[in-house]
Amino acid sequence: MQNWVEKYRPKSLTEVVGNAAAVAEMRAWAESWEHGHPAKKAVILAGKPGTGKTSAALALGNDMHWQVIEMNASDSRNADAVHKVATRSAISQTFLSDGTFVRSTEGGRKLIILDEADNLFGVEDRGGIGAIVETIQESAHPIILVANDLYELTRRSSSLKRLTKTIKFQRLHAASVKTVLRNICKAEGVTASEETLDFIASQSQGDLRSAINDLQSVSAGVSEISGEQTASMGFRDTEGSIFDALIQIFRSGSVDKARASTRDLDESPETMILWIDENMPAEYRRADDLERGYDALSKADVYLGRVRRRQHYGLWSYASDMMTGGVAAARQGKASGGQYHFPSWLRKMSSSRGARGTVDSIARKLGRFIHTSKAVVLNDVLTPFRQLFQQDAELRASSAAMLGFDAREVAFLLDESEDSAQVKRLMEEVGKVRGTEAEGPKDFAKFEDSPDEGDE
Repeated sequence: MQNWVEKYRPKSLTEVVGNAAAVAEMRAWAESWEHGHPAKKAVILAGKPGTGKTSAALALGNDMHWQVIEMNASDSRNADAVHKVATRSAISQTFLSDGTFVRSTEGGRKLIILDEADNLFGVEDRGGIGAIVETIQESAHPIILVANDLYELTRRSSSLKRLTKTIKFQRLHAASVKTVLRNICKAEGVTASEETLDFIASQSQGDLRSAINDLQSVSAGVSEISGEQTASMGFRDTEGSIFDALIQIFRSGSVDKARASTRDLDESPETMILWIDENMPAEYRRADDLERGYDALSKADVYLGRVRRRQHYGLWSYASDMMTGGVAAARQGKASGGQYHFPSWLRKMSSSRGARGTVDSIARKLGRFIHTSKAVVLNDVLTPFRQLFQQDAELRASSAAMLGFDAREVAFLLDESEDSAQVKRLMEEVGKVRGTEAEGPKDFAKFEDSPDEGDE
């Protein structure tokens, strides 16, 4: 199946959604090249992921009928690579597709696009930024640098700031994102309610690429998107995007960026490892990269196993480092830029029980009982509590009665279907406990202190 982000990428600047001011600046800059007097030979398109920077750059090339030379800084960081691709293209003249030679002064221009230019820096950078500055100075063709982090791109080079014009892209409004999603649904023959499109658009937080990926993910294999499909999206955190984190882990080539990418996510390492495991094969196509990546991931899983067995939560930091920085350091070849998918295991769990809403409900009830936040419960408490719930029959009945768990929540904690005999028996016991107003065993109180005992 073709990636919808690529399939519906704008072919012209007139099709670019949002950021009208930025688009107008790009068009004016391009026209200045046609008049032969550009104030700046290069522009920097700066803004958060998914705001349309790369799409706008490619659309500009189409509108101006310029030959596009695209290079990704995440994969080529040294001076030799930049000289080989960007510098030679920027200095040389143009041959059309039919072999005709056309001078740049006669309209035969190339558009040099350096994507993810802010990833040029790091331990692997060997003169790459100097080569970019040299390329801009000598260029006979327009150059666009695309960057998510403007400061990271420009902080080491005053020359780069002086030689370029910065055009900023803003997060898209949810209404604009929704319009794009509605058009894609119509083109793909997918039925989705306005409420569903509102939900996907709002979840994207202005990141159109993530919204389109979400839409394609939840519509896979169905002609109508229901609440059951969108329930799985609840796993995306509202403070940070898992998709953005995956981009940093798989494509940045930076251990520090990969490790930092998950710090603001309200997801436990046990959930994050599933995302990385599911999507690594789409990015790491070289067998040796995959081998090293899964070796790092397996070490992370070992640490998680020790957390589960010993309740030693200080090991979570080691697991996180291995699954982020370790996986990032494993790639030596080129990242393929594949489409990210929701973890199949989580999707299966979500479609059978509406898991995210269930997890949130359990976390709120546990949080009220132990006087802490839902985030702390999700990160530090839920996993050991679930294990205790499955292992201790007396705790099961008393805690379910005390915390007011319903059959859906009990089914999740037991890893059983809601209509299973075990869930039905437990709910009968809960009814009896509630009927006698039992306080529950004193052993349950020990759980209130258990997370701190292993937390460092």
